[in-house]
Amino acid sequence: MADSPRSSAPRKADRELTQRAARRGLDPRVADRLTRLNLSVERAVEGLLGGRHRSPRRGISVEFVERRPYVQGDDLRHLDWKAYARSDRLSVKRYEEETNLEATLVVDASASMAYPEDRGDALTKYDYACQTAMAIAHLVLRDRDGASLALFDHVVDRVLPTSTSQGHLEVVGQALLQREPQGTTALNVVLANLTERIARPGLVVIISDLFGDLNELDAGLGFLRTRNHDVIVLHVLHADELRFPFDRLTRFEGMESEERLMVDAPALREGYIEVVEEWRAEVRQLCHRRGVDYKLIDTDQPLDVSLSAYLGARQARLGGRR
Repeated sequence: MADSPRSSAPRKADRELTQRAARRGLDPRVADRLTRLNLSVERAVEGLLGGRHRSPRRGISVEFVERRPYVQGDDLRHLDWKAYARSDRLSVKRYEEETNLEATLVVDASASMAYPEDRGDALTKYDYACQTAMAIAHLVLRDRDGASLALFDHVVDRVLPTSTSQGHLEVVGQALLQREPQGTTALNVVLANLTERIARPGLVVIISDLFGDLNELDAGLGFLRTRNHDVIVLHVLHADELRFPFDRLTRFEGMESEERLMVDAPALREGYIEVVEEWRAEVRQLCHRRGVDYKLIDTDQPLDVSLSAYLGARQARLGGRR
């Protein structure tokens, strides 16, 4: 018996939701590829629970760092009496606390992230950003660190609080799944807002196509860096945006504006690619000046390859610093 229109509609919606969840979830291949990698951090971080990352706070903890001369007012419990017996000089032991990392995943859900629209099963930039966020959340939670999520367009419109629970990965996935790309981008407003929301220095991972004014991006990164956050920018761009493969007269429509433009695509390709490369070079230089890690995420490349290559290089550069 054929399905009635009323019964087939919910089934179609269920299928679409299942397909969307598969496009935005944690890819098992990515999880397997990242098994031996971690999110090494650039500098000391602060956290709420005991963990394995260096903390900027000094006190009685698990790892001895150094001695320094005693000064009036120091806690007498920290005096090193053995050193005093040897040298007849009072000194204080200093220790380095170890805390768990708090990583905030900042995912761009503006309208431009919906590219390419209406192209069958092809992943959009937002789908790719979701997979990237899920992979990083998996890494963080696997290491018993804390992960939080912020979704944005021109404002921060959804924030999940930090959690170290393994079940938090599903909560993150649901938040990413429920959001559809819409709205314009305002990175300075968004990053300034997040700077005020994040209480302690930690790791902030921005996953975005970075469409917008570079001065706004510069200001936004500046807000985060002044609060001592370790910042990573994962620049998600579609292969069409990087290589401009169009081979005929093509009409382009703005996704965050009403602009439309009919152009002879082959005639523009060389000039377009040159402009995009110049723009990306400016973004890289801006990140470098701010002390921010930058990595291009090309949607034409398997995520397990590009993400593992980046994290492996970062881990090697930082010496696996935890």
